[in-house]
Amino acid sequence: MASLRHIAIRAGDMEASRRFYEILGLKYIGHRPSGKGIDLTDGTLNMTIIQYDGEERQPLEEGTEFVHFGLIVADLECTYKALRETGARLLRDDVKIRDEIDMETPPVRSFKVADPDGNVIDITCAEDEWRGATP
Repeated sequence: MASLRHIAIRAGDMEASRRFYEILGLKYIGHRPSGKGIDLTDGTLNMTIIQYDGEERQPLEEGTEFVHFGLIVADLECTYKALRETGARLLRDDVKIRDEIDMETPPVRSFKVADPDGNVIDITCAEDEWRGATP
């Protein structure tokens, strides 16, 4: 079976994206030699944030995005509160049920949030959130 080890996203503000993903627990590795990319890791997967300097992109609503991905965090409530404090756009409670989010009550199992460029990220503390994934 293949193993996913690298993803890349394009960002209008690489440093804002870096700070966002560090809140989620990814570790900063360094800037790419070109200066147009930043590498982060979770210890297994490499994520590169690439500077996007093209035309302004049409924002997509949650549920209409082309790609989204998920992260497992150790402390869901702490992560939720940290994102809320930074003004992150919290989208839905429970990635499977997709309920409206209650801004005052931290989700119990999972939630959806938009990164600074509107990419949808599923956040969970449940090791069994995604079928076929192994801890």
